[in-house]
Amino acid sequence: MGSYTILRIRDDGDYDHVSISDADQSETIIGVVAASEKDRPFGRLPDDEQSYMLRTMRNDLLQETDWWANSDVTMTEAQRTYRQALRDLTSHANWPHLNADDWPIKPE
Repeated sequence: MGSYTILRIRDDGDYDHVSISDADQSETIIGVVAASEKDRPFGRLPDDEQSYMLRTMRNDLLQETDWWANSDVTMTEAQRTYRQALRDLTSHANWPHLNADDWPIKPE
């Protein structure tokens, strides 16, 4: 026996996130989901959307440092390491649900 969850619209336009027991069909309201978050009731984007967003952020950070690779600039080891860490983010254990401390820190 187990349970399943549904979203039930409320009078105010938001949704109740409801758990329903398979055994006796009893209901427990887990929480309230804002109408604007209906497609993400668990508070996060679907993995494909999250991956796209993070790749875009990562690419922007790489682009900001592209000038480090110009032929008239000598990249430091810290700069090389940072850029490689950005490229490696997609293989991070938490991908695509990275925490702030999963991102590399840009060297000065």
